[in-house]
Amino acid sequence: MNFLYNNILYFAVAALLAVLLANFSSLIFLLALIVFIFFLIIVKKWTIPLLLLLVFIGAIFFYRAHLDVKNNFSSLKSTQTNFSLTIMETTKIDGDKWTAVAKDNQSDEKLLLHYQLNTFQEKLDVTEQSFLGNTCVVSGQLAQPAAAANEGMFDYQLYLKRQSIHWVLQVKDITSCKELSFDLLSAIKVLREQGIAWIEAVFSENTAPVAIALLFGDRDYIASAIQNAYQKLGIVHLLAISGSHVLLLIGLGYYFLLRVGMTKERSITIILLILPAYTVLTGLSPSVIRAVSTASLMLLQRRWRLSSYSSIDLLSIAFLGYLFLFPKIVTDIGFQLSFIVSLFLLLSTSILKGEKQPVKIYLLTAYFCELSVLPFLLSYFYELPALSLFANLVYIPLFSILLPYFILVFFLSFLLPKVTIAFLYPIDKICQLSDWLVTKTADIPYITIIFGKPNNLELILYFCFIPVFFCLYEALPHLRKRAFLIPFCLLLFQYTGEFWSKYGEVTFINVGQGDSILINEPFNRGTYIIDTGGTMEYQKEEWQERENSYEVGEDTLVPYLKSKGITKIDKLVLTHGDMDHIGGSVALIKSIPVKQILMPKSSNQPNDKEKEIWELARQKNIPVFFVGEGDGWTNGNSVFQIIAPGRNTVNSSGENDGSIVISAQIGGLSWLFTGDIEENGEEMLLAAQSNLETDVLKVAHHGSKTSTTEAFLEEVNPDIAIISAGKNNRYGHPDKGVLKRLQAKKITVWRTDVNGTISFKFSQKKGTFFLQQP
Repeated sequence: MNFLYNNILYFAVAALLAVLLANFSSLIFLLALIVFIFFLIIVKKWTIPLLLLLVFIGAIFFYRAHLDVKNNFSSLKSTQTNFSLTIMETTKIDGDKWTAVAKDNQSDEKLLLHYQLNTFQEKLDVTEQSFLGNTCVVSGQLAQPAAAANEGMFDYQLYLKRQSIHWVLQVKDITSCKELSFDLLSAIKVLREQGIAWIEAVFSENTAPVAIALLFGDRDYIASAIQNAYQKLGIVHLLAISGSHVLLLIGLGYYFLLRVGMTKERSITIILLILPAYTVLTGLSPSVIRAVSTASLMLLQRRWRLSSYSSIDLLSIAFLGYLFLFPKIVTDIGFQLSFIVSLFLLLSTSILKGEKQPVKIYLLTAYFCELSVLPFLLSYFYELPALSLFANLVYIPLFSILLPYFILVFFLSFLLPKVTIAFLYPIDKICQLSDWLVTKTADIPYITIIFGKPNNLELILYFCFIPVFFCLYEALPHLRKRAFLIPFCLLLFQYTGEFWSKYGEVTFINVGQGDSILINEPFNRGTYIIDTGGTMEYQKEEWQERENSYEVGEDTLVPYLKSKGITKIDKLVLTHGDMDHIGGSVALIKSIPVKQILMPKSSNQPNDKEKEIWELARQKNIPVFFVGEGDGWTNGNSVFQIIAPGRNTVNSSGENDGSIVISAQIGGLSWLFTGDIEENGEEMLLAAQSNLETDVLKVAHHGSKTSTTEAFLEEVNPDIAIISAGKNNRYGHPDKGVLKRLQAKKITVWRTDVNGTISFKFSQKKGTFFLQQP
């Protein structure tokens, strides 16, 4: 097997490309595989037997992944309401929402369970009960998970499908639950559940979430705001169990076993037996599986004095085994980042050996890690943390102390539970200061640099030239400074591609039941947002409040804009104060710089959300202008005229009829953006304006029966009508009568609830409409 030394990495690359080809059926992966084989023939001078072995392994992995894709379907029917289920994972409680992953005992299919808790007492009862491993009789309604409504939005349906979950079961009643006979896997998971509960009980409020993340690999106990702050600073990886954690624990365990009289061989054997249980105990995350697999292979080599494979070979063997058992894991970001960072760290060891300054070694190591995953970070998050290197320099030493300290206190807490808080007192203050520092730093303007989602060409350039950088840096020391121009040019190419694009767009973003419209001028001459959508807020008791509830601005609008490379908003137009038009504004203003906010002139008293927006604008020094008929602006070939609210409308008591209405010339078409005006508002508009004829009408009030009258349509006479409404919304929008009137006039109708996001892409004075199915 000597011919495999230092060659297993190439078999891993071939297996990866084969699995990607099976999963996505894209010719680009087939082309990449062919190019890779030619590289091995021409550059690496591979022999025919090695090439045949590589092709054979690629074929095996392709077939394995193909079977996995082929068998990833549901046999359940949406009409089924009664189930016998086995709870597979620790249940989660967030406010009044109970969540679990279970297996249907009849079809052997996984389901995601959602149950809304009705009372505080029921929440207490459920919290104290462990469902893990139990078989329960459940009734409820099956529903398909929500697909991504927009480009750049998290695709929950695809995420669950890759875990072989095709249905969400909305639980109505859990009739009975009983424990199954002893199962080792479930027993370890129960032990994990108990360990987390113990930390919650005996650790302090500030230390418990971090300790649970570092010891058991569960970040759900850390507040989402703090997690987001860690992500903005580029240090969220410190809250996950990594290879250094595993090596530290192996070292401590090995030292302990030797001190109690075990031989080296027996100590290694015991550790090898414990490591799989530790993997389950820490939540089976890809980073832990990778670290444990690689460490186990190293220990096996040492225990039985096998032929010494390199660290890269062992990492490649772990990768091959993981990928063969779970082909769908190839799309998991944790899997991708864990193996990529580990590989490039190992590849760069020869470069770092020549460096003698500790600070420079650290900075280069951190830089190499970030550079290796650059295309992945941009593809998933669309932005890069500006202070990542500095933040890691500060926080890596801190977490290097926290981990062993938490391990020590955790075991001491079983012997001396009453004095655990005393042991944690200094760390508690440090964690409190750390959280404060992270959240404050994350609020600094431009703490992240938005690049947008790279297109296929940009991804190919990243994947081709990042390895070139490493090769040049190692092979040509005298050109190392110039080599840094490669990643700089790659980022500059993507940034200018978005920034100086000759194409503009008008996009009706699918924000559910609400309005949000993006207008982006060519060559980045102007970016405008008309309304931001919003999630309706209902009064809840404190115990019902959810930490991770869906919010349109944060979860839909902001990711969409960042994916488009939008780095600033020149004008944020909020047509009126309804939540479904301004609810997402706070998240938008906090995430992307806004230069101006336009709101309607009105004598109405501002609501709580409007006051919150004003206060946030004051804090960020954003001017707020109250506009009405006669205001407007011009940008290149585009003209925007505000034609409402008029003088009579300002004193109107109706919030909807006080909406800002904009008549615009964009991309060679005339547009009318009508907010939520109703019949009275339409009549006032007809009386005030002599010519309202337009090409594209944004139908008012989501197609409500109170708007879009016959007289208004007769005057406006649009070719296209666009309706922004939520799928299966409780208001019944759009109204059937409105749709009939539009159809009778042979007006093309597009709806965000049916057609998804609706975009008009234009250059100079012509453009094309595109629909993105939800």
